[in-house]
Amino acid sequence: MKSVQNSKETSSLGLGEKLAYGVGNFASQMVFNPATTFMVFFYTDVVGIAAATVGTFMLFSRVFDLFNPVMGLIVDRTHSRHGKGRPWLLWIAAPLGISAILLFTAPGLGATGKIIYAFITYNLALTVIYTATDIPYAAMLPLLTPDQHQRTLLSVFRMTFAMIGSLVSFAITLPMVKLFGGGAQGWQRAFMVFGSVATVLLLVCFWGTKERVMPPSQEKAQVPVKEALGALSRNKYWILMALLAVTLFLMIGLYGDNIYYCRYLLHNVELFGPLMTIAQIALIVGMIGVGPMLKRLGKRKAALLGTGVSIIGQCIIFLGPGNFTIVVVGTVIKNLGAAPLVGTMFAMVADTIEYGEWKSGVRTEGLTYGAMALACKISVGLGNVLVGWILGLGGYVAGAATQSPSALLAIKVMFLHFPLLLLFVSGIILWIYKLDKEYPSIASELTARRSIAQ
Repeated sequence: MKSVQNSKETSSLGLGEKLAYGVGNFASQMVFNPATTFMVFFYTDVVGIAAATVGTFMLFSRVFDLFNPVMGLIVDRTHSRHGKGRPWLLWIAAPLGISAILLFTAPGLGATGKIIYAFITYNLALTVIYTATDIPYAAMLPLLTPDQHQRTLLSVFRMTFAMIGSLVSFAITLPMVKLFGGGAQGWQRAFMVFGSVATVLLLVCFWGTKERVMPPSQEKAQVPVKEALGALSRNKYWILMALLAVTLFLMIGLYGDNIYYCRYLLHNVELFGPLMTIAQIALIVGMIGVGPMLKRLGKRKAALLGTGVSIIGQCIIFLGPGNFTIVVVGTVIKNLGAAPLVGTMFAMVADTIEYGEWKSGVRTEGLTYGAMALACKISVGLGNVLVGWILGLGGYVAGAATQSPSALLAIKVMFLHFPLLLLFVSGIILWIYKLDKEYPSIASELTARRSIAQ
């Protein structure tokens, strides 16, 4: 395989390919987003598992997230006529759809049987099958083009479709469950639809994209695992991005608290759908302004400015935490501010791959994104764990019409205080991150090295 780093073919990507890459993330959100948002509620209020038990088995399941970097190494060692990442979309599309159905199925197996079934299907869907889709998909970003601007645009397309996927799942999940009869049957049938959509869109992503980038020095060689891990551990900018991912995905994991907040603090569980729909619309609208911001400010400054806006939005919610209008206003401002970070984070991760290659001579897209996914999934899972545990500590009673003051306080802290703290941490990390300034000279030197090697 020849390197195409300097090919005109890589200078820009057509709209069709960007759309095809984007819908791959829409497909993933049809499984991942409901799993992070509704999973605790499904297990406690539909299946009938105690909240503390749910938190415990979700915490234990984080051990299996070590499969993420392993999958990254597998991607780095994948060589097919379709590339390194793309073939996995073809191979795993159908299993992902099936696993989504199994995940939201509640068989009558008794108290212990329900826990065992939930544990197995949770890890099968989110640890094994979803990982075997998500890591190759993420690793495709730096493989589709070497151009930094085009990668940023791909990242924006990717995250825009992720937000659209989240919007759709937030808006229609509960109505679909109700339409299909409610209860366990309603959830299962709704995810028959979601699983089918995810399978089809992953295949669209596979057929609509093309991998082009392969550094000549690594066309045939496989980097030893120890050397690859060592290079990644010395990549200071990747470490910063991993920490940033922890803060962002912890907040996503805490979304599991939102349905409880609507039910007991806003006193209407039906407000959950509109609230999350408005939140996703705000993110999508914010994405429209990301392009002009990037041209003017660059990725880091745009993300830093947006994080400041998000902090203001979160603080507004404190003014009237029981008032739906104030909660909506604060949420809209928070999510408009989050758009630059959400839209560019994975493009910044791609930049750290170039930095790592420049610093150590080792380039491992799969391991880089696999380790990043490990940080993301542990963080989402930990967010879910915190929801289950804190509800348990607060004395939450599943399905009760009213909750104790301690349970209400637990729900409130997860909705108000934890996200504000995490936003401040995100701002500090972005303040330290300086790769945007260094990248042009790094990219120029890498181009020269590759030309010599070729």
